[in-house]
Amino acid sequence: MNLEKFDTYDRGDYKKFSNPSAIEKDLQTLIGIINGIQSDNEINEKERAEVQNWINYNREYENKSPYREIISLLRESLSDEILTQDECQNIILYCEQYINKSGYYTVITSGIQKLLGIIKGISIDKEINIQELTFLKDWLDDNDYLKNTYPFDEIYNLTLNVILDKVITDDEHKSFMEFCTAISGESDNNTESLLESLKIGFYQIDPEIIIQEKTFCVTGVSQTYKRKEIAEKIEMYGGFVTNSVSSKLDYLIVCDEKNACWAFTCYGKKIEQAIKYRKNGKNLIIVHEFDLFDTIDSL
Repeated sequence: MNLEKFDTYDRGDYKKFSNPSAIEKDLQTLIGIINGIQSDNEINEKERAEVQNWINYNREYENKSPYREIISLLRESLSDEILTQDECQNIILYCEQYINKSGYYTVITSGIQKLLGIIKGISIDKEINIQELTFLKDWLDDNDYLKNTYPFDEIYNLTLNVILDKVITDDEHKSFMEFCTAISGESDNNTESLLESLKIGFYQIDPEIIIQEKTFCVTGVSQTYKRKEIAEKIEMYGGFVTNSVSSKLDYLIVCDEKNACWAFTCYGKKIEQAIKYRKNGKNLIIVHEFDLFDTIDSL
């Protein structure tokens, strides 16, 4: 019996072409990387190397379309060791043409894949500048349909906090890079790096909160209401309140009597659990107490 076919199976070679999602994910990631790389109008050696890494990762599939055409285009673009803006746009255009024909993924999934690629492209050289973050902020604003989807909310708030004063401090740079490396899978300890990066605080900005038939959990101490009073207000308008974070939770309400930008370290377990559920695809929204109170007042 010829056992070589089992080697092919075990390597997973069949997956790329029996599952269109693998191809589209690779192309969405490449688009994001290229967008992130050119966001500051400068393309350096480390960034070119990341494009070469993409080629190397997919080299075994380059005898099949669309890898054959895209890898050929990438190699031609890198042949002079310079990756120009025009070359970047041509690469993106070719990938998008294939993706539009394929249409495998939902708009949400494709958008998040592209966002992860952009984050990777921006952080490849381990340096973040205002121009790159402005590009990222504009992209997030243009794609706000991704709200509530991990890691859109987290990266949006981190980006906004950094660029408000147009100055990137050492601590902000460190936090942003830790977040980027954690969600791109490049960190040695993704969970610890991710949690560490969130110490500057995050929650969804300007969220839409629906109370009726939704489940809420409250953490922290409010300077406005006692926790029992918050629960009573939620239940008055048809919501449910629980003391723990679970897969059934819709909203985690964060209270902080000290300041509006809460610190992650104050609320260990519930925030950590909420982050894990969001990473696993749960549509769990983390919001500040003031947003909940604004929603209740509007009712």
